Amino acid sequence: MYFCVNPRFGYNKNISIFALHRINLNKMENSCALTLTQYAFQHQYIKGSALFSYQTEETCYINILSHDCSQTVHYTLSHTSCILPEGHNVIHYLDAHDTIEIRSEAECNHLVIVLITPENLYFFHEKYQQDSGRFSKGFVTKSDTRFRLLFEQLNSLSETDLLYRMRSELIILEIIFHQIESLAVESKNTQQVIVMKDHYEKILLVKEIIEEDLSKNHSIPELAKQVGTNVQYLKKYFKQYFGKTVMSYITDKKMEYAKKLILTGNHRVSDVARMTGYKHATHFTTAFKKHFGFIPNSLKYSFLLQQGAEILMELEHVFGCL
Repeated sequence: MYFCVNPRFGYNKNISIFALHRINLNKMENSCALTLTQYAFQHQYIKGSALFSYQTEETCYINILSHDCSQTVHYTLSHTSCILPEGHNVIHYLDAHDTIEIRSEAECNHLVIVLITPENLYFFHEKYQQDSGRFSKGFVTKSDTRFRLLFEQLNSLSETDLLYRMRSELIILEIIFHQIESLAVESKNTQQVIVMKDHYEKILLVKEIIEEDLSKNHSIPELAKQVGTNVQYLKKYFKQYFGKTVMSYITDKKMEYAKKLILTGNHRVSDVARMTGYKHATHFTTAFKKHFGFIPNSLKYSFLLQQGAEILMELEHVFGCL
């Protein structure tokens, strides 16, 4: 029997809520009588304000994951009122026929609700059974940097993208896997969780170093050394977190900054080249054309023509009023 999900969502046309999805880690049989225990977990993504409720048919864990910018979320667990502080996650054990109602009342909220069977969370379930008193009010954890990066990736996706559903599903699954991994590590060795979180902070620090001064030319070994990690980890996890390689990210930031500088009309191309770390204007022009498909001077001339047109319009308006 599946979990019953009551479609009592209070939302308007601007709210994006995905249907509940079941993930089967085993080979599916040609039968419509599959039980929940055949699935690792079910999940639902809630964006904005919404009311979500359901009743379980079997025992399970419910995990509410939130973006660290989300506001406080009120929820009811079998008629007991609970509060999830902003930027936190919580996991509860539910008996069969328990009910839960989650109220998301802020437009800035981003929540992922996950239902996991005890069998598929056995490492945490064993710890729960040994010390159930500790988890009587749920197990609350703070959203770390990894969660924040994943939720930001999810929020930045364009809903007009033909692959939006697939891209969002992949990110949501990564959010869930990160939570399950954290629970597994927490059950084994709390110190390892600290190491994992520290690692995410280092990757985020690399991003900040790059953006701090775009006139600098960073090498991957240099960046890895600055944050205290190695080249292999930096290359692997930077691409995983930000969707592009370190060098591609640096180039993208430099080119966007260069475009912004040119559009001000206050800088020569040679000056913009220097301000983005290029020793020679010709090398900058080549990189700019490769990135945007046109040379910097084309953008500059377009800007000047636009400025000229605006001046002519103002003059026509002035003379027309005389």
